[in-house]
Amino acid sequence: NWERIQLSKMNTLQSNLYQLLVEFDELCRKYDVEYLLAAGASLGAVRNRSFMPWDDDIDLYITRDNWNKLRHVLETEENVLPEGRSFVYKENTPYYCNPLPRYVDTTSTNIYISQAFTAKACGQHLELFIFDLIPRDEKEREKYLETLEIYTELLSPYFIVNKNTSLEDWQKHYELYKKYCKRVDREGEEKVLNELEEKLKSYTDDECDEYCMHWGIKNYIYNKKHFENIEFGKFEDGEFPIGYNTEGILRTAFGDSWMYIPVYEEQISHNGLKNEIPFEEYTKLYVGKINREKVFKKYKRNKRNNAEVYYNRRKVDMLVAKAKVKVESRHITEKLEGKEDYLRELLENKDYETLNDEFKEYTKLQSIADVRRYNIKVPISDKNLATVLFSLIEQGQYYNVNKFLSVRKAEDEPLGEEFDKIEEICDIARELSIARYDKKDEELVESLIAKYEEEYPDLIDIYRAKIWLKENKANTIDDYESIDALCAEALNLYPFDGEIMASQAKAKSELGENDKAMELYKKSVDNTRNGLIWQKVEDECGYSRMDVERELIKELSGED
Repeated sequence: NWERIQLSKMNTLQSNLYQLLVEFDELCRKYDVEYLLAAGASLGAVRNRSFMPWDDDIDLYITRDNWNKLRHVLETEENVLPEGRSFVYKENTPYYCNPLPRYVDTTSTNIYISQAFTAKACGQHLELFIFDLIPRDEKEREKYLETLEIYTELLSPYFIVNKNTSLEDWQKHYELYKKYCKRVDREGEEKVLNELEEKLKSYTDDECDEYCMHWGIKNYIYNKKHFENIEFGKFEDGEFPIGYNTEGILRTAFGDSWMYIPVYEEQISHNGLKNEIPFEEYTKLYVGKINREKVFKKYKRNKRNNAEVYYNRRKVDMLVAKAKVKVESRHITEKLEGKEDYLRELLENKDYETLNDEFKEYTKLQSIADVRRYNIKVPISDKNLATVLFSLIEQGQYYNVNKFLSVRKAEDEPLGEEFDKIEEICDIARELSIARYDKKDEELVESLIAKYEEEYPDLIDIYRAKIWLKENKANTIDDYESIDALCAEALNLYPFDGEIMASQAKAKSELGENDKAMELYKKSVDNTRNGLIWQKVEDECGYSRMDVERELIKELSGED
């Protein structure tokens, strides 16, 4: 084993957020309040035990009962919070029309446009997602989600909340929204919102198997078990609650590719004014100069007007996306015309580099957000689409298949045998991934290999699963020689696979081949974006691929 020194790589903003987390954790421990790290913080804890280099916030999950307990403490106990801190939530802050409470550092600034008017939650902060029980009965569940969407839409006057629905669903949502706006005008906003909120909180534990929270573009729905028997995970210098079977939470929240680090272009940060100046230095310059009640009414009126024209705006977005596909797909059609057999031959020869180059314009265009959002199919023959999808599977990217297959499935024409086979293989790969990453169940992995290996002996996910089993049981030189041999066999078929390279590097290290091991370790993390593998390599040899990523981000973003 190589010696390594662990140094904190947090930037100033992350250090401040971490301090807020430590304070919040101490408060919760003192008053027996349970919560979980969520979103990027949870990903960071499980994948790399730290912030991702681009992270600029911390989200937390908390159940309604635990929030009520914490709120009672905040409202009845004296001197609960350290100096320079506040807790902002809709019940204690005028114009804060947000279901997410925030633990705020008042000595710093983090102002988003949607919070500038409220002028209270404008420091660096932790954000709490409050979860309520959602009924298991299908009809009750449908009513619950409809109520939740209307409640959140009525609550916020600053922006449209449910903007990620389909055009058809938006029309239904808007008609219901208009109906409730009329009720608000007749009965008053507070009465209507309270009624909706009480309805959402009315379900009993016996009626429900899951918790739900809705905000922004999605519903967050998790099994109750994730909030019970809570486990802790290392995050930076501390141990924090991450829930039971956190990998299952992450798969639900982020999809089957949750363990993979996004490329620079897909790394999401939040735009806002951020620095170490107390935010009141900014807010005092404008708050006293406006009639806030008058402006607040204008916000509400503008929200209704925006909702009225939103459908047409979305239709324009869809037409623009269709026009983009129509124009740009001409080149793609010309490039791929008459190449079906040639491209399939590349697949049979496992020439993935050439295949990826041949299809790069297609995959880029089909992956554009609005093209996917409106289910617009980039013209491509079924045979070529199947070639793309088989290639993704063979490169260990089953989780990307549905992004391209879903638009074909939306067509009336039957899928055909090849697409059925593709879906079957993806299901197998997903089963193996869940068994390894989420459940860590060796018996289940063994049973899945036994079930599928005869039909798919060369499937990369089966190789990875077999190597994973051997690694878990390895104790002797013979064990590591066996792993080395199996990795060599797999890499003969898939010489690009960084996950398998990392396993072979570990085997060679245990066999005393340290120079070869280090070479393989470095090569492995250049050939995968699996964050768990990056951390495994750092733990085993001290080489940090995340440090390389951190420097790359600085270079691409123009940081000093």
